[in-house]
Amino acid sequence: MAVNIYFMTESTAENKHRLNESDNFPDSINYPLPDLSYLVELAEGDEAFIKEIITHFVENSPSFLHSMKESAMSGDHEKLRFAAHTLLPQLTFVGILAAIPYMEKIESGSILNDELIDELDCGIKIINYGIEDLKKMI
Repeated sequence: MAVNIYFMTESTAENKHRLNESDNFPDSINYPLPDLSYLVELAEGDEAFIKEIITHFVENSPSFLHSMKESAMSGDHEKLRFAAHTLLPQLTFVGILAAIPYMEKIESGSILNDELIDELDCGIKIINYGIEDLKKMI
């Protein structure tokens, strides 16, 4: 089964999801579909490797994101920061680049407060949209 290696090379309206005000995002931001160009380059076109990386991310990220949310709600800031640090390279591999600034803020956040939890919620929402997009590619 071939991997549908669809990735964006430029931002266009057709290649973005619109996040609504009800999604609690600042200014109802747009975000691009996953950009697999880095993964394709890294894999040197090996579709089996690309599919393996995407499948691993799609299957494991929901529970990982749930764990991050639990860490935030229980006040375990160090566990949350470490999880964000762990997630950052994975987001680069699977091209969910719009979530990276949110995870970077969490990783470097000095205190766990409502603002940081809002950053986590925004990042998780973008990642979940990205997961849905990635599922269509494998």
